Amino acid sequence: MSKVAVVTGSTKGLGRGLATELLARGHRVAIVSPNGEDSASAARELGEGAAGFGCDVTDLAQVQALWDRAADRFGGVDLWINNAGLALTGATLIDLPSADFRRMLEVNVLGTMHGCQVALQGMRAAGGAIYNVFGAGSDGRPIDHMIGYSTTKRAVQFLTQSLVGEVRGLPVLVGAISPGLVMTDGFLREHARLPHGLERAARERWVNVIGDHVETLADWACDIFETNDEHGAVFEWLSPEKIAARQRDEPQRDVLSRYLQG
Repeated sequence: MSKVAVVTGSTKGLGRGLATELLARGHRVAIVSPNGEDSASAARELGEGAAGFGCDVTDLAQVQALWDRAADRFGGVDLWINNAGLALTGATLIDLPSADFRRMLEVNVLGTMHGCQVALQGMRAAGGAIYNVFGAGSDGRPIDHMIGYSTTKRAVQFLTQSLVGEVRGLPVLVGAISPGLVMTDGFLREHARLPHGLERAARERWVNVIGDHVETLADWACDIFETNDEHGAVFEWLSPEKIAARQRDEPQRDVLSRYLQG
């Protein structure tokens, strides 16, 4: 059955991949970014079933307007995916600019909260599903040089867990996906800033173990969006067991060369 999905942060990266896969499966998708022209351009590229909307998720009024416009355009919203996020990594706390941390808090935490608020209000009568996107730090494990980003993603995990309890009894399913390390433009930009040397080489070996292409993760996530009926479920793509299996069974695994060549 065709659904209407709103995917924030969907002009590039994982969000673009999710939108592409949802459209390929016959769903209709609101393509969202802070820049309305970028969203409209992406929607034109993605073709039939896509519509572009500009929305700064840190502004609650804009998020409400996004819901209203998407519902008007498509006749309702069934699925809301809080994918928009910002990762400014590489610094330890002592070197982390306050402005960078504040911006990550605004986009990753406040933006996700706004999306949940608006979608929940809109779905109270007709029902629907809300999914948040976890990231490094959501599980509470510290990661070097990601203290700011990881703090925000831990907050998203707590927000999601709390919301699961709050909405019991309503016809709204709340869940989360944890996609692991995705080969997005943002990640590749951060990686390109690293100086060549032993540290970068070691990082690349590890990325080739744990990294995955956007389309791989989009296909996995869209299977969840289409079939999951468990309220409160968190779906983890990259478990410790999967990492160990890759190290054992795929010692030559290589995802980075596709992006670094040329």
